[in-house]
Amino acid sequence: MKPYTSEPDRIEGGSGKDGAAALARYARRQQAHVLSREKRKKTVRFFSWLFFALAVAWGAGTLIWNGYGALKTAASREMAIRQLKNAIDDHDVAALRGMLRVTNEEVPINEKTLAPLFAYFDRHSEAYDELDKEFDRQRKGEHVYIKGLTSRPPVFAIHAFRDRYVFEPAFYFLHVRVDDPEVTLVVNGVTMKGEATKDPFVQKIGPCLPGLYEITVVDRNGKKKTVRVELFGGARVREIDLTK
Repeated sequence: MKPYTSEPDRIEGGSGKDGAAALARYARRQQAHVLSREKRKKTVRFFSWLFFALAVAWGAGTLIWNGYGALKTAASREMAIRQLKNAIDDHDVAALRGMLRVTNEEVPINEKTLAPLFAYFDRHSEAYDELDKEFDRQRKGEHVYIKGLTSRPPVFAIHAFRDRYVFEPAFYFLHVRVDDPEVTLVVNGVTMKGEATKDPFVQKIGPCLPGLYEITVVDRNGKKKTVRVELFGGARVREIDLTK
C-alpha cells in the first residue's frame, strides 16, 4: 500500500500538466475553505447583531409599554377622582352608588345616607381641595390606613377594584354623653335610639358616612339641646358632650 501524501507532495512528483491541474484544484479548495470560513463568520456576526437588535427592541418596547401602562393607570385614577368630585357636586346619588365601595351592610348608599355628605360640601367648598391633598398623600404612600389598627382613616380611600377605581368612605362613630339615659336622640331630623355602652350616660351613634350632622337631645320634659358635628377626616370615634 502506498503511503498517503498531501496534494502538494503529489503535485511535485507528477507530470507538468497533471501537476498544474492538481495545483489548481488545491488552490480552489483552499479558496473555497477560506470563503466558507468568512461566510460562517459573517453569519455569526449577522445573527449576533440581529439578536442584540431584537434584545434592544424588546427592552425599549417593554419600557414603552410599561410607561404607557403607568400613564394609562394614572389617567384612569385622575379621571375617577374627577368623576367622584363631580358626582358629589351634582348630588348624583346613582353615580356615587357605583363609585363607593361599602363593606358595612349597615350603611347603604342612598339619598338619605349621602345627604350629610352633600350638606358638608355645600357648606365647605374647600373640601374638594382637601380631597386632592388626601389622594396625593395616598398616591405617595404617605397615608397608609390599616383597618382596625389606624384610628384616622382617609375620608375616601382609593382602591383599584377589578378594572376600575373605587372609593371606600370612612365610617365614623359618635359617643354622645347625656344627662339622662332615657333621653331621645334626633340625628339630622330622624329620631333614633343610641346604642348602649358601658357607661349608661353615653350612647353610641353610627356608623356614619362622612358629612355634616346635627345631633339633638330631647329630655323627658321636651327640652332640647342641639350640636352640629362635622365628620370629615380625623378620628373615627368622636366624643360629644351634651351635658354642658
